[in-house]
Amino acid sequence: MWHGTGNVVVVALFALSWWFRYSDPAYEPSIVAFILALAGVGVGAVTGWLGGELVNRMVVSVDPGAHLNAPSSLSGVPAASNMPRDERLMEHEVGR
Repeated sequence: MWHGTGNVVVVALFALSWWFRYSDPAYEPSIVAFILALAGVGVGAVTGWLGGELVNRMVVSVDPGAHLNAPSSLSGVPAASNMPRDERLMEHEVGR
């Protein structure tokens, strides 16, 4: 929840920063616009870290058979996570 909500806040902060700069023909940021942009970068860094925690530590939405040579999800071939790597079907073996 914090990751998703934080990302919405990041978009809002950058949109507000842009809105404050829009009226200036040179698009030079005012102090408020600059602080909003810095806050967006800071919140974005935190939500990026939270997203990494979701994927790496909590294993949210990671297929157990995921690896660099796993077949594409569009190929119709299951990842077969319980098979040794040598016996897994690779994309070039599936035939197109």
